[in-house]
Amino acid sequence: MSASAGLPLTTERLFIRPMQTDDAAFIVDLLNDPSFLANIGDKGVRTLEDALGYIQTAGWDNYERFGYGMYTVELSDSGVRIGICGLLKRESLDDPDVGFALLEAHHGNGYATESAQGMLRHAREGLGLTKVCAITSLGNEPSANVLAKIGVLPAGTVRLTDDGPEIAYFEGSLVEQD
Repeated sequence: MSASAGLPLTTERLFIRPMQTDDAAFIVDLLNDPSFLANIGDKGVRTLEDALGYIQTAGWDNYERFGYGMYTVELSDSGVRIGICGLLKRESLDDPDVGFALLEAHHGNGYATESAQGMLRHAREGLGLTKVCAITSLGNEPSANVLAKIGVLPAGTVRLTDDGPEIAYFEGSLVEQD
């Protein structure tokens, strides 16, 4: 399935589109935002070249390989980039992982929930997926709350690698209930 199937997508206040090379400066800012570093981790993205590598791997390579990846989230009314949201296929997880990150300045406005809901709609309607998972650092209550709002619920803990940290694991069904 092509990366453009069902994308870009719009929600009430957001525009979610495939990442582009001109997102590089934004990606540097986002991946070095204090909340990103504290809750997701340091991806080592410091330069525009590093950001282009991230766009290639988290975006374009995943679009090509799986039909999904991470996407840029913008405010519909202004075009201001506020975050990323998408689906990732991780070798150590059975189902696609729904993920999101917003610049700290945009926390508390419901944008994470809105973008994640839009991504789940795309996963179900555009990609035909029936189940997703999510991961967060232990104690990341804001992200756990977003996941609960979109129906992706706690299902224990996992380690992505044998020597990796224990992280919170969530699962959600995309099958519509009657």
